[in-house]
Amino acid sequence: MNTQDIKHRIASVGDTVKITQAMQMISASKMHKTQLKCETSRRYLSELEQALSRVPRAALEAHPFVRQNEGKKIGLIVVAGDKGLCGDYNHRVLSFADSEIARLGATQIFAVGQEARDYFRRKQIPLNSFYAHMAQEPHGFDAIAVTNDLLDLYRTGEYGAIYLIYTRVDTLASQQPALKRLLPVVLPEAGEELPFEPSDEAAFTNFIAQYIMAQIYSALADSALAINYKRMISMQESTKNGNKLIEELVSEYNHKRQEGITNELMNASVSSSRGGNL
Repeated sequence: MNTQDIKHRIASVGDTVKITQAMQMISASKMHKTQLKCETSRRYLSELEQALSRVPRAALEAHPFVRQNEGKKIGLIVVAGDKGLCGDYNHRVLSFADSEIARLGATQIFAVGQEARDYFRRKQIPLNSFYAHMAQEPHGFDAIAVTNDLLDLYRTGEYGAIYLIYTRVDTLASQQPALKRLLPVVLPEAGEELPFEPSDEAAFTNFIAQYIMAQIYSALADSALAINYKRMISMQESTKNGNKLIEELVSEYNHKRQEGITNELMNASVSSSRGGNL
């Protein structure tokens, strides 16, 4: 490349670095917000588990959402991102989903995120449902919508079980794809029983539905935190690489510029010498 080409290349890489820096800052901001959502959702889920552990076990075990259905269908919700640029996040959770689909014999796939939808379409695996724009910035009504759909399906008796695959965040640096069974509900360890009022089936249904919703929302919040952390790190690395490339290009530009000046001086010296000899 000549010096003009190098200058254009430096400007182009500089523009890209500005974009990756901006995306890094946005992801960092979203990450801090999702951290708060994670903490809140985990506290709420923990409180619901404690309350559920004290409900009379006989009443819970008789509920349709806790009993095992006769149905053969196995449903699997897979939470991935709506787009890439987040390191190995999507690859890890979707590869994990592949292994669990084979192990469980899942035939009904519920995709959360466009990356999950596109992945299963490429593999020609039909989707039961698709949910967009939930993974990166989840809201309570997202979890409610998914919960209502799952409960309606489980009520039919056709489903033997419904599972959820998401990315569990133990610490920001420790993230692992995880599997959780949503239906039939896995009850927490029994504690000291307390009277539950009202004790009719509708009240139990609302309570259990709230528990399932809290599990889904907590999983969405964990996945959102993982996505934004991975994207922040990915953009940070891209910015670092861009700046390194700019340094190399500037060094090459200066070298070529100095080389050009040296050649001009040498040519001028040769021309001067020839003029003197004449």
